[in-house]
Amino acid sequence: MTEPLELNDPFRIGKVFTIAQTANLVKVSQKTVRNWLYGISATPIPKAKAEFGTPNPKIPYEMTPVLGEAKPKVPDEVARVSFLELSELIVVAQFREHGIKLPRIQKAHAYARQQWHLSHPFAHYNLTTLGGHILREFEEREPGPGRFVVLSSPGQYVLPVFVEEVLSEFDYSAKDNSAERWHLYGREIPAVIDPRFGGGKPTIEGRGVSVEILVKRWRAHEPIRSIAKDFRLAQANVEAVLQRVA
Repeated sequence: MTEPLELNDPFRIGKVFTIAQTANLVKVSQKTVRNWLYGISATPIPKAKAEFGTPNPKIPYEMTPVLGEAKPKVPDEVARVSFLELSELIVVAQFREHGIKLPRIQKAHAYARQQWHLSHPFAHYNLTTLGGHILREFEEREPGPGRFVVLSSPGQYVLPVFVEEVLSEFDYSAKDNSAERWHLYGREIPAVIDPRFGGGKPTIEGRGVSVEILVKRWRAHEPIRSIAKDFRLAQANVEAVLQRVA
């Protein structure tokens, strides 16, 4: 079997985001991020309790990581998430929010990973162009609850609108077709997460100016005109960002 292609871009595979930052961006809990990344190891009922019984004993639960192979679990204070992992978790959150169970998402991810020979298939342009085909193929091979694709009017299987909308917020590398930039507030707002700038925090597109700095200065009652002038930004862009995030 051909091994999945691993990228060699330190910015996109480098571990930048904390668990808390990731949870905030994906809009799920920190516990959910940990479970999706590391899985859950079953905690068996102690033998004595199993023999003599306990009131309402908890059933052991185990879950494999949603993305790729199992990895050593580390404390939240040192755990970090790469940009490509973040990109995939955003897609996973969309499928999960619309009723597809995690084990099924994990299997679909593994299938796309194998078919495309990619380490991060949900963060690749293939998902935008070929996702309907590959996920329909997965559904035919492994029927189950929840649908990854819908039938369009021309009779083609495509990704649901809610997934397409999220994917449209990403820019993809011309070199390897993997995600390289995320317009986290939509393309109409000139703020992005670009792993090359800002240590993973939102910045002004094309400039690398931290959105956090703009917000702090505005909350300190500095005029937007002055802020824009200091950073050589268009005042309209500063206003658009502040209206969205402040």
